[in-house]
Amino acid sequence: MSKGAKNKFLSYRGLLVIAALVVLRGLIDLVHLNVQNSTQTEQPSNTEQLWIEKDQDSVLVYRHGRSWQNNYGKPYQTKLTVRYDDVAQAIAAHKQMNPEGLTSFWGELYAQMAQESGPKLDLILDAFYQIYLQQPMSAELFAEMVVSCIQNIPYALVFQDPCQAPENYQGWIQELLAECPDCCLGDQPFGLQTPLGFMQNLKGDCDTRTVFLFSVLSAFNYDVAILNSDVYRHSILGLNLPSAGQYKLFQGKKYLVWETTAPNHIMGVLPPQISNMNFWNVVLTHSPDLN
Repeated sequence: MSKGAKNKFLSYRGLLVIAALVVLRGLIDLVHLNVQNSTQTEQPSNTEQLWIEKDQDSVLVYRHGRSWQNNYGKPYQTKLTVRYDDVAQAIAAHKQMNPEGLTSFWGELYAQMAQESGPKLDLILDAFYQIYLQQPMSAELFAEMVVSCIQNIPYALVFQDPCQAPENYQGWIQELLAECPDCCLGDQPFGLQTPLGFMQNLKGDCDTRTVFLFSVLSAFNYDVAILNSDVYRHSILGLNLPSAGQYKLFQGKKYLVWETTAPNHIMGVLPPQISNMNFWNVVLTHSPDLN
């Protein structure tokens, strides 16, 4: 390589590094803002561990009373309930997951978690369905109701390693843990909670939320996707609905993108810091059953 070509290559590489740092800084600001927004708007969760009657039997469950508004100001309330035994089994299975041999690591991992947890989210599916029966709504507004419920759960870090003291981190992570020491869950395989684990403690980062929402919306027969970005180091939801907005084209379908980590993010509108669709990849989809 000539000296001139080498200098040109080094300059180009330098520009890529600067661009990556700008993107990372933007994403850090976004997550920090999301954390602040959810802290300011969230109402405390009423958490219980109790016995309920189900199918003529007594079942031990975790239950969270939730009150929230969707992104257009419509208020809702419900109780998110999962069985104690189902949570214990999901956590044990999560620890045994083996990523070796997966050709599409995140997509196949998410699919396995959704497949295992989906049927056991029936009490939560019923809670959302009861809201629909009381207030019939369109498919888009139903999805808005479900997604906004999860958006209104305060953001929490989910680490593969143990959580450490705030002073051991930098930037927004240090600030978050200084303000909320409990907003961290460590020792989670792949830095990810299962949908059932998430409903036990309501601690979720980006893909913990997208996998949960994928599981729920798939059960309601939505054409739904999970999109990941290596550049943004983030995960978002995608919905194929007849509506306007920013989308990712995948296999001839337009998946409207949705940020799930904080309130006030509507379908089809991403924050500017993470809005370049060239940096997003569809890693998992569910096509609706038309029968």
